[in-house]
Amino acid sequence: MKQKHKKIFKYILIFTLLILFIKIFFLKNLSNAQTIDDIMFFKLLSNGNFTKYSDTNNQNDKEKQVYKFRIDYKNMNFKSIDLSKTINKDTLVYEKIAPGTSGSFNILLDTNHSLNYKVLFYSLNEKPKNLNFIAFKNERFLSTANTLEELSNSLTGYIQRNQKINITINWYWEYESKYEESDLQDTKDAENIKRYQFNICTIGEEIT
Repeated sequence: MKQKHKKIFKYILIFTLLILFIKIFFLKNLSNAQTIDDIMFFKLLSNGNFTKYSDTNNQNDKEKQVYKFRIDYKNMNFKSIDLSKTINKDTLVYEKIAPGTSGSFNILLDTNHSLNYKVLFYSLNEKPKNLNFIAFKNERFLSTANTLEELSNSLTGYIQRNQKINITINWYWEYESKYEESDLQDTKDAENIKRYQFNICTIGEEIT
């Protein structure tokens, strides 16, 4: 009788361990699948709903984040920005940037002097490779670039005393490409880069 109870107990223990093993295995696979599903969801959601930015400044001004800078002689000002805070809500999924998302922000410059100015960007972490940018100055097209640092080359000029200059930066991350390696890069970046952060710096220089 004692041996019979031992056998039953042994079977129950084996069964319990088996259930536990299956549960752990299932949860692990579910977690991995969820990551892939998220990426596919971004791409499917964007399909048909996302239009690549053209060289026009067409996002609603009320949705844009505005960062104000007072330009002065030999004075550098900077602000730290999280790109996810500037996202177009129509493309937002799970509160993070991903293939198919886009957005915009404004840099507003003013000054008490007449001087030259520069707007510079410094990335604080890795940027998704297929994330691109378009710049406008007072609604006039300036340039396009794959990085903000490259975009800085066109964000220089002259500002008069009491003048206001509005620089708009549109960004977009296309949801698909005709190149397979580009789609593979998107998948990799969507898994590894949840947010993109950078500094905006402004510098005033005396006119020589």
